[in-house]
Amino acid sequence: MSLALAVQNLGAACVQGLLLAGAALILARIFPLERPRLMLRWWQAVLLAVLAVPWIQPWAPSAVARVEVALLRIAPALAEPGTAFGRWTRAEVAAAVLVAGILARAAWLVAGLASLRTFRRRAIPLEPSRTALAGLESLLATRAAFLVSDGVGGPATFGLRRPVVLLPRAFLEMNAERQRAVATHELLHVRRRDWLLTLLEEGLASLLWFNPAVHLLLGRIRLAREQCVDEAVVRALGGRQAYLESLLEMARHDLRRRAVPAALLLREHHLRDRVELLLKEVTMSRVRVLSHLGASALFLILAGAVAASSFPLEGREEGPKAAEKSGDKSAKAVGEPRIIHKVQPAYPAEAKKDKLEGIVLIDVRVPRPPSRPCASGATSRSSARTRSRSRWPSPSRSTSGWPEGPPAAPQRHWM
Repeated sequence: MSLALAVQNLGAACVQGLLLAGAALILARIFPLERPRLMLRWWQAVLLAVLAVPWIQPWAPSAVARVEVALLRIAPALAEPGTAFGRWTRAEVAAAVLVAGILARAAWLVAGLASLRTFRRRAIPLEPSRTALAGLESLLATRAAFLVSDGVGGPATFGLRRPVVLLPRAFLEMNAERQRAVATHELLHVRRRDWLLTLLEEGLASLLWFNPAVHLLLGRIRLAREQCVDEAVVRALGGRQAYLESLLEMARHDLRRRAVPAALLLREHHLRDRVELLLKEVTMSRVRVLSHLGASALFLILAGAVAASSFPLEGREEGPKAAEKSGDKSAKAVGEPRIIHKVQPAYPAEAKKDKLEGIVLIDVRVPRPPSRPCASGATSRSSARTRSRSRWPSPSRSTSGWPEGPPAAPQRHWM
């Protein structure tokens, strides 16, 4: 597969993913899932589908194997689409931009991890046993180091072996009940090991930074994960009032926000959706849940089929080997192609000196006799058509546009 075709396929895959993600958003409105765990699994499944569709769909033959209109394309490099842009082709420029974006996102992720390490080193330890958090770690069977930092705008949790909960200065101004609600939320993140999932999601977002569907779905996954934690906090506290008040109080503070790869209490403007779900008291029956999931899955599969057929990926060319593998007897009967006539093109000295180059599309038609006796006495009518696309020395600056006059008429060779 050529670099240009690979870049084209990336664009097609992004469009397919965007159509799938859009269909999933519409289906979530039509067939809502009020349970946070189901919503989390749904969005994770949609993300997996977006990543898998380019690999499981049948690829169309590349444009080289298709029937094209023969054209003579010899033009200045900057004016010809797909040809050299300076010394780089446009496909190479696009590939360079993609790689630069991946490196920039990776650098941002490393800088975020370094910021967390700096915040941890400069933070002030908070002893839970001497605050309203006493006994909370034993209740949740989870331990973490609570630190107060001026560098974070809201609570943030990170670390696996030695988890850390960074708390803003505003946390100290909250009453004991709200402090306990915020700390419960962060400890549940530690128990669920959400920081590892956060790192994996940030790595995926860095690798596929150019795919808007991935970022959209990662945002929905993070929202669903926070809603799962919200549900667990309300269950642990035995009520939702104190927790809702703590969320609203943290949102009211005019705090600095920095992008860090950690599980945050408030992020990406998810507060409204989380509060709305906490205030709802809707219970879905099992039959309704299964019907919504089944309908959503069915329509999502149909959307994936439409997206794959509308924007197909290309690259798997159909040739003699593919025909033999598929059992095409007619392809076997033709035999291996052989060269009938070959003319070596002349590169004029003037064009070579000026370093003129171009692309030539040659259309060669080799007709056969109208009727030809066969071994069985029947007749067959056929014609062959050959297409070639190759790099060709650019013509010299003559009136006809060719170094040695206009090309001769196509030759007929009887076989």
